[in-house]
Amino acid sequence: MCPLTASDRGSRVEMKGLRSAARIGVGVSLLALCLLGVAVGGAWANCQTVLAGKSFWIRLQDPVASYSTKPGTRVRALLIQSPECDGWPVFPAGLEVDGEVVAARKVGLGLIHDTAFLEVQFNQLVTTNGEVLPIASEVVEIDNARETVRRGVIRGIRATNTPQGRITSGLIHLPTYNPYGDVTLMVYRAFTVLPEPEIYLPPGTDLRLQLNVPLYVGDQPEVPRVSFAMDEYERGDVEMMLKGKDARTTTGKGKEADLVNMLLVGSGKELAQAFHASGWVESDKTSTKSVFRQMGAFLTYSNYPAAPISEQYLDGQGQNWAWQKSFNAYGKREHLRIWEQPETVQGKTAWLGAYTRETSAALSVKNKKFIHHIDRNLDEGVNMLVRDLSLAGCVKAVHLLPRAELPQLMTNATGDEMRTDGMLTVVELQGCESPREASASGKPLIPMRPKSRVTRYLRTQILCYKSDVVRGNILYSVFDLLRMGFHSLRHRHDVEAEDDGAPLSPVSPQTLFPQFAVNGVVIEK
Repeated sequence: MCPLTASDRGSRVEMKGLRSAARIGVGVSLLALCLLGVAVGGAWANCQTVLAGKSFWIRLQDPVASYSTKPGTRVRALLIQSPECDGWPVFPAGLEVDGEVVAARKVGLGLIHDTAFLEVQFNQLVTTNGEVLPIASEVVEIDNARETVRRGVIRGIRATNTPQGRITSGLIHLPTYNPYGDVTLMVYRAFTVLPEPEIYLPPGTDLRLQLNVPLYVGDQPEVPRVSFAMDEYERGDVEMMLKGKDARTTTGKGKEADLVNMLLVGSGKELAQAFHASGWVESDKTSTKSVFRQMGAFLTYSNYPAAPISEQYLDGQGQNWAWQKSFNAYGKREHLRIWEQPETVQGKTAWLGAYTRETSAALSVKNKKFIHHIDRNLDEGVNMLVRDLSLAGCVKAVHLLPRAELPQLMTNATGDEMRTDGMLTVVELQGCESPREASASGKPLIPMRPKSRVTRYLRTQILCYKSDVVRGNILYSVFDLLRMGFHSLRHRHDVEAEDDGAPLSPVSPQTLFPQFAVNGVVIEK
């Protein structure tokens, strides 16, 4: 069966024309192409080479760890966001991208190094006809909460540079004659828990690559255009269902909060299957235990995959479901609140949803609690969710409904800015039982740290001692303050990252995942 439609929100300025066309239903139906057997390769080719500097996204299939992965190890990944040529993707999603680890450094006991790094270079792509296409690329971004990338190298965290680590080191500045003789400090240091300093990238980790040299694609079959328009009957059902309903959720105090930006169509069973297969989990209820788990995750810069999601209301009703995809630290996650509707769409159950992507966490004095700050680009986040559901084989169709009455700029209940094009993304679900990919919260597939607890405890004490000697002094504190101030001044006018021709999220606006092009015709994986 051929996929019918795709998510349409582009991530780049040059895609705006294509996005506008998609919104009014311009494009060729993939279903018709499949039924008629029409070859589309080369139908509108006008670009021969992808320029150096263009980016694309891949998803790891093999695990990689700084502790156990050796240089020369081969690594496989799947293409989930094609590089573009003249504003159009040149490869379908799902192609294999291969590379190898060229350098790795582990922390080990922490005697020499207190941070880890990995350098992985992806150098070939397997095309739809099985041809191996050499590429020259480097990793420029990793979609998780802890590791960063600089000059193609994935760099791990410094375990002592966390709230708890800074508190531990800062205690030595207490105005006492001999702070290390203080019983409280000794006990606190003895039971210090630091986050894992080693890097572990499980299958399912998304990386953004950038081409270092131009890539010839003139002989590749074209990825066909798709339609995003609903037929008049489905559109009528959706518009009737939305009539009189709020477009914003509210907090328990009645303050406007998130934007209702998704409509999922399918049974409750299909909904649960889709999120489970996509690696999303239901959130825990708020309790004393969950509050302490959140505090521990925040202090140790670790993950709490099922952290509670605050209650919000739509038309006076509390959410029926709250699903989330958490990353490898407390501060970053995606979540979706869902409300079941009494009306149906094409005879199927309708679920309105409010999606947000949280990018950091902080203790708010004003709100008297820990709060998350969100990614202001709501549309990119919705695309990410559609990508995950589609890769799991749980999406039958994706459509868009324009809502011209919505403002493009809003703020949520905590004052964070939200930007949107106003589109409601309508996702028609189908039954799926795809096995979910291993996640960072699951059991590691390869050794990611010392197995012995005694060894890990010794490593913690070594790292803390080194931090006290090197950074736990007034000179380093002054240097760190000046460094942060200089960085803040340097980037004070930065509103958005400079457009480097890369999508802002690992989502193709023209491709429904997963799909392949075989002999010029797109078919489902």
